[in-house]
Amino acid sequence: MGNDAPSRRTALSAVLATGLGTALSACGGPSRSAGADGTVTLRYFFWGDTIRADLIDKCVAVFERDHPKVRIKTSFAAFDAFWQKLSTAAAGGNPPDVMHVDYAWIRTLGEHGVLADLGDRSGPGKEIDASTLIPSMRTAGLVAEQRVAMPVAQNAVSVQYDAATYAEAGARPPSARMDWNTYMDQCRAVSRHYKHRQFGMDNLGQNYLGLEIWLRQQGLRMWTDQGALGFGHDDLRTFLAKTDAWRKDGALAGPDTVLESLPGFPITTRRAAAELQWDNQVGGRGTLRGSKLTLGTVPTDTGRPGIYAKPSMLIGAAAKTPYLSEVAQFIDFMVNDPRVSKIVGTNMGMPPTTTQQSGTPSPDPAVRQVQAYEKEVASTLAPTPPPPADGGASLNVYLQRTAEKLFYGRVSVDEAVDLYFDQAKVVLA
Repeated sequence: MGNDAPSRRTALSAVLATGLGTALSACGGPSRSAGADGTVTLRYFFWGDTIRADLIDKCVAVFERDHPKVRIKTSFAAFDAFWQKLSTAAAGGNPPDVMHVDYAWIRTLGEHGVLADLGDRSGPGKEIDASTLIPSMRTAGLVAEQRVAMPVAQNAVSVQYDAATYAEAGARPPSARMDWNTYMDQCRAVSRHYKHRQFGMDNLGQNYLGLEIWLRQQGLRMWTDQGALGFGHDDLRTFLAKTDAWRKDGALAGPDTVLESLPGFPITTRRAAAELQWDNQVGGRGTLRGSKLTLGTVPTDTGRPGIYAKPSMLIGAAAKTPYLSEVAQFIDFMVNDPRVSKIVGTNMGMPPTTTQQSGTPSPDPAVRQVQAYEKEVASTLAPTPPPPADGGASLNVYLQRTAEKLFYGRVSVDEAVDLYFDQAKVVLA
């Protein structure tokens, strides 16, 4: 999801906390049967906008031509509303057969029995060919070694920046050959040139990606295989102290800049010239900003890049679907058929499989830009790490709020660290 506005994670946390998992796992499933001619209808929920809906409907039309006995009824909503829509459908005993899943919540939905185990449906000669997943994606969709979803798209973290703005300020662009302090020097040059009406970079401390990538560069992980936090008080203290110091000396945007840019982002409102973001967002962010953005590699103090292959979106089957075989066939189509990647482009992210990545080059320059970046970082891209713990994704929101208090001077670094870990005890209990 990237650097989401606070409401998105908050809304999802609230919906799940009030019983989405219970509703989906406890309901008896839709009491439907095939038509007189043997045709079955699958209900397919996903989040997005009308542009994505049009692209997916085109994919569905291709699938239905190949599978005349399967009809797919699509339904979509914005990210916030999607989860409420899903919960309402489940509570009414009519959950979708197939649905998109956010990586931050796959452990929650998998462990609560919301998603079907696709293990028996994937493998040689079975409905889903998982052998085509690119190496860095092979662990995506696994919860406790059980395959509960397949990645339908993937992406990687980049530093997206306005090269023209950096050049005008006489600043060097971000690079993995830089350490963080060197890059912050360049960010300060941008901020000074624009008299702090535009900062060199959006604030790393108010973006969970900033913490996650920095931890990985230190040889740590955000989450362990068992769903526990993979870092301690001292690690978070060091990170927050660094980002607060960079904010104070003008390299990074402050909380006012972040809030004043909502519902957009400092980079799209031209209040910051760079941000840490998933690479497939570069085209959309650039369009909103009104100028092309460039993808740069992430600075590091340790030589470790810290970036990894993330499933930007996964697709899974409801545990209670009466049509698991047909759903599995559709999932395989969405992740493996090259016609899908040709239609969708990078709307959901980069293709996750070798069968879709081997297609003809895209005519879309934004797609080619992402493809070039991922080719550049492929040798250093780590496999997908363990997903967040059950309920742990809500800590991303809490980190953002705690960092905001720190940057406003309402709490000290030590107090911010204590607040975060006290909340973690509650959430992860």
